[in-house]
Amino acid sequence: MRRSQSGETVSGQDNEFRLPQGFFEQPLTGRELADFADCPHKFLLSHFVDRQQTRRFLGGPAALHHALRGAIVQFYREGATADEAQNRLLEAFEQLWEGELCADTMEEERLHQQGRRILTDFAASWVADNPAALYADLSLLGEIEGNKFTAVADLVMPAEAEGGPLRVIRLNSSRRPPTAPELAGDISAGLLLLLAEQHFSPEPVSVSYYCVRPGSLRRVEIAAEARDYLRRDLSSRVARMRREKDFAPRKGKYCRWCRARSRCAIWN
Repeated sequence: MRRSQSGETVSGQDNEFRLPQGFFEQPLTGRELADFADCPHKFLLSHFVDRQQTRRFLGGPAALHHALRGAIVQFYREGATADEAQNRLLEAFEQLWEGELCADTMEEERLHQQGRRILTDFAASWVADNPAALYADLSLLGEIEGNKFTAVADLVMPAEAEGGPLRVIRLNSSRRPPTAPELAGDISAGLLLLLAEQHFSPEPVSVSYYCVRPGSLRRVEIAAEARDYLRRDLSSRVARMRREKDFAPRKGKYCRWCRARSRCAIWN
């Protein structure tokens, strides 16, 4: 887990954790910002949770998303043809599928079938019109209001027409895809938009979430004045994180799937 190597300290309390020195010199992610907003304790402890502990709280939907995203990214990285898409996508899905993370065999079978159906439809619809990507799994780094941030573009596709914007895409496998207002208010989506514009400047870009279940593209649209607010909000969030001392836990709906729950004082 990122930043975990030297961050844990013990001084009479087994559960005392501190962010490592120089933490804020590294770029922050939208997930970290969202974690801190949900629960400062979750944000802190998440940096000390190993992969095995994380797996306990992933669940079937997360396993499905991991396998779908991985298969799509691998297909575009390898540069296979559209004719090969279905076979390549399904082969990669089988390699990446971790059915043991599901709640039971019924969920495992249901999600496995869904995954194969989603990728079959993806090959026939999206890949047929978009056979090649400029980049897959591209890390975007940038500075906003004096703070460093990073976000990942799952795919970067060529412009659909000459002079049009590059298409920066994040894959989404939620059963209820995000609406346009939800994307406009989502910190991770907004951060991806700002960093994509920085990274590819002066070329125009559009940022969208491709929702694989309905097979539809949802564009992230944020007005100019809202972008100014977003930049200030990002700066304000980092300032609050820097000032935080207690990192107190806060119960919420996110607790059920929290990857740090096994170490949280509220639940132990």
